Amino acid sequence: MAYVGQHLESAEKRGLLASDNNLIECLSEATTYQMPSILRRLFATLLVYCNPANPKDLWQKFKGPMSEEFTITTNIQTTDIRYIVLNHINTILHSMGRNINEFKLISKNFTPFTFSYRITQESRDIYLEKNIVVTEEDLLLYRKLNKEQHVAYNVILNKIFSNETGVFYIDGPGGTGKTFLYCALLATVRSKGLIALATTTSGVATSVLPGGRTAHSRFKLPININENYNCNISKQSSLAALIQDTKLIVWGEVSMATKILVKTFDLLLRDLMSVNIPFGGKVIVFRGDFRQTLPVLKSETKEDFIRECLQNSNI
Repeated sequence: MAYVGQHLESAEKRGLLASDNNLIECLSEATTYQMPSILRRLFATLLVYCNPANPKDLWQKFKGPMSEEFTITTNIQTTDIRYIVLNHINTILHSMGRNINEFKLISKNFTPFTFSYRITQESRDIYLEKNIVVTEEDLLLYRKLNKEQHVAYNVILNKIFSNETGVFYIDGPGGTGKTFLYCALLATVRSKGLIALATTTSGVATSVLPGGRTAHSRFKLPININENYNCNISKQSSLAALIQDTKLIVWGEVSMATKILVKTFDLLLRDLMSVNIPFGGKVIVFRGDFRQTLPVLKSETKEDFIRECLQNSNI
């Protein structure tokens, strides 16, 4: 690949190929609205599938935006930040069957390292969650809450800061400010240096929550789950340590989840926290709108389906 890259660069200088301007425009546009982690994934994708003539130049132009989450929230030295970012890009490239050294982003070969070695022995998951950027705008969201939202906001925070258990379900039709409340809670908890996990049942919904992940991804829950499934997260793993240190878990679109999925999540937290109380004593905030959840109809024939539709519509 290095040999091909050299030929591409030579051809570009001779005017035989178009430059990387389209890739620069793509990344420049993405920097205006995407998180640094998404920029790193986009950068890796462009390296693999777009064959840039000068990958090193692309890295030099956009290493700042791709490193922003670390430069804003930490006191890590610039050199270490560069290697943290390169390490993440290398991990993404490995998932695509490639290696970062193929693209010659830096003058010497890059040697991957573990986060626990470079970052004060903290696990990668805990480090990244603790360093999610909380903007000034997010910190001021609580001032814009209405009366009902303020009640929920204060009750939930009181449980968190008092180290008490609490399981809440926030109900409301679409557009009534549920997400606004959750963003205010997440910002307040994270601004105190505490861990708050933002999860949703669907992948699309994760985009509206800072640091959002699907519940299946965060808690290693399978898509197709049955009553006999047991989560196999080791208590000695970094993920277990992350969950144990978490003060708030928000689960959005829970109305789309099955009862078995929520029950398995409950059993997982009880096991990891070594206590037999609901959800391991964590403060959990479920949110969703069952008004948007369509009924599931099991019909053998077309006629049965129509009949059940009529019965459910009260016609």
